[in-house]
Amino acid sequence: MLAAAARVESFSDFGGTFNYKVASRLKILGDKLVLRGSASTGFRAPSLPQINFSSTFTNVQAGTIIDQVIAPNSGILAKAVGIPELKQETSVNLSLGVTAKPVRNLSLTVDAYQVTIKDRVVLTGSFLSDDDAIGYILADLKVGAAQFFTNAVDTKTQGVDAIATYSNAIGKGRLTTTLAANFNKIDVEKVNTTAKLAGKEDTYFGPREKAFLLASAPAHKINLGFDYRLNEFNASLRFTRFSSVNLTNWNNETDLYQGKTTTDLSLGYTVQKKYTFTLGGVNIFDKYPTHHDPGLTETGGMWESMQMGFSGAFFFGRVSFKL
Repeated sequence: MLAAAARVESFSDFGGTFNYKVASRLKILGDKLVLRGSASTGFRAPSLPQINFSSTFTNVQAGTIIDQVIAPNSGILAKAVGIPELKQETSVNLSLGVTAKPVRNLSLTVDAYQVTIKDRVVLTGSFLSDDDAIGYILADLKVGAAQFFTNAVDTKTQGVDAIATYSNAIGKGRLTTTLAANFNKIDVEKVNTTAKLAGKEDTYFGPREKAFLLASAPAHKINLGFDYRLNEFNASLRFTRFSSVNLTNWNNETDLYQGKTTTDLSLGYTVQKKYTFTLGGVNIFDKYPTHHDPGLTETGGMWESMQMGFSGAFFFGRVSFKL
């Protein structure tokens, strides 16, 4: 199988974009062994908050009123220091995978991927009024510190997705076991500063922003699930393992969020093949991210926003029906 697609779009904010995708699928041993792959390009337009967000904190230093700001990208301050208007992020996506059914009731899929993104939009670190490149501009505008959204970073993400599913009879029922894992790595390939701020890459893309970007895709996530059905009864048990994550706090120190495992459980019963009653819980053992000093986190809480969530256990009852 061969497939191809193309897309042309025009945006009033940043102009036109052309993207394509090609994909192929090859059966080698019927459904027992299949190879597949794809290559595509993509884009993401800058969001309205990234373009227009503005925030000002006013401080008094030595009797002088000074503003600390996150300046809108299209505003006077951003233009004065040479921050360009935002443009779209662009990407190139490659994947190669295999699906196999080596024995009865067992299926395997493995996919490797690489995503390179150019001109990612990030929030810069703080430039101060004593900066040797743009400090005099900030001082003239009574700004003590300024941050900007800008297309600053090129990244490359590489990873592997793997899923194994096995179904077998247990007594009069059937158990389906699924093991799914993702292993992921993000590298910052390049930091693109403006001409005025050349050589200031460590501020243009500061350690806090870098830590948040790298932590947006944890090193691994593993799911082990068991689904059992016996006549009208069904049960589901899932374990999810989240990898550890490092983030930088407001003291520029590294906060380690340890790897955690959460457990989900649900039990259901179907009546007259139409009505299904389910009781269950998510994260039933009430696991939370590692605690840290609330005065040093971005959120002001004991932890940052983590992929595993920070709401603890959640229990529910559900009724569903078929017409």
